[in-house]
Formats: sequence, C-alpha cells, structure tokens
Amino acid sequence: MKNLLLAALALAFAAAPAHATLQLSISANGSTFTCSDGEVSCDLSGGANNLLTVDTTVGGAFVQLTLTTSAFGSPNTLSLSSSNILNESGAPISITLLASDTSFVAPINAINQSSSLTFASAVGSPASFERFWADAANVQGANPTNTPGTLLFTATGTPVTDPDSFDGTHSSVFDALAPFSMTEGAQLNLISGGSVTGFNQEMQTAVVPELSTWAMLGAGFGLMALLGIKRKSARYAI
Repeated sequence: MKNLLLAALALAFAAAPAHATLQLSISANGSTFTCSDGEVSCDLSGGANNLLTVDTTVGGAFVQLTLTTSAFGSPNTLSLSSSNILNESGAPISITLLASDTSFVAPINAINQSSSLTFASAVGSPASFERFWADAANVQGANPTNTPGTLLFTATGTPVTDPDSFDGTHSSVFDALAPFSMTEGAQLNLISGGSVTGFNQEMQTAVVPELSTWAMLGAGFGLMALLGIKRKSARYAI
C-alpha cells in the first residue's frame, strides 16, 4: 500500500505544470540581490504573486521600496515599481533591476508595454533604459540577471533638467500558443547623488483579431446595415 501511495504521489507531481516563480533582482557595482515570491528573508508581502522589498542596498545603490506583481489569464500582467532609487556610492553607477515570471497563459499574439520614471539631481548622467522581453520557451528571467527570449521594446531617457522624466508605451507582436515567460527591467545610470523616483514598468498581454476576422466583422456589419436600409425602404413603401 505504501509503495502504491508513493507511486501515485510521484505521478501527480510529474503531471503537475511547472510552478511559476515571480522573481526580482537588483545589481550594482558587481553585487546582486535576488528575491523570489514567498522568500521569507526578503519578501515582506506574504501574498502570492506579490513580491515586496523595502530598504535594500546593493553595491552603493539604495532601493527604498520595490513592488513586483504578476497575474495570469486574460490579461496576463507583469509589473515592477519602486518609490526611490538613489546612488549613494560616491561615484557614477549603473543599477540594473529585473523582474520576471513564467507560465503565463496562452494563446496570445501581442504584448503591450508601458514605462515611466522621474530623475532628481541627475543632470549629467548617461542615458537610462527600460526594457521588455518575452520568451516562448518559458525560461525564467531575472535569475539573477537573465533576460531570456525576444527584446520587445526599449524606452530611453537622459536627464537634462532637474527634475526630469520620461515615459514610453508600445505594443509588440508576440505569438505564444503555450505557456511563456515575461521579463522586464531597467538599466539606470546615475551620477553620485542622483536618484530615480516614480519608477514603473508594466507588461500586459492581448489577443488582436487577425485581418480575416476583421474582414468577417466588416462584412457582418455591412450586411446588418443593408438589411436595415431595406427594412426602412419597405416601411416607407407601404
């Protein structure tokens, strides 16, 4: 009986789909901090698909608050935000933030991306970048700094005033008929004392009708309009 029970459990686990892992990584000056959803040493949220970290210092970069979330279905979403990212290293620094999750629900054929941030005390810093990836092979990203799949969109901004901000939106064609992963993140280049506030990134999937579908819809609406005209003409003829 015991052997049969063990065999049944082994079969159940083998048949279960791969568990999605919401993951965050922050890197600067050769140091990397990583945290996974539900990791008690760093995730203060306590909720599933909701990863919250507070007051993290990595290689001279102080990240006051990060919130990473994911949702599965219609639509699938992945979002990353931070209230304050500050260069405390005393020298120019490049800070990389990445968030990723796997096993998003297919089928989809498009992904919408949006990004925004505000620079403070950062005039003279090189350009910063916010980027978005998707992977039909469903490989985990941000593990610790992995960005698998196709680069869909890059938003670029350079601070020229104090404060200064930039944002970007884009819709990318991406076909997935099976579970897939999404990864998003930023490379923030800051002079000493420079900071970024209001940092936000989001990916959201969509299913866009094909041209043949639009044609069928157009034909349907045209037929309805024609029938309406005929009925109106018949009413006046009586």
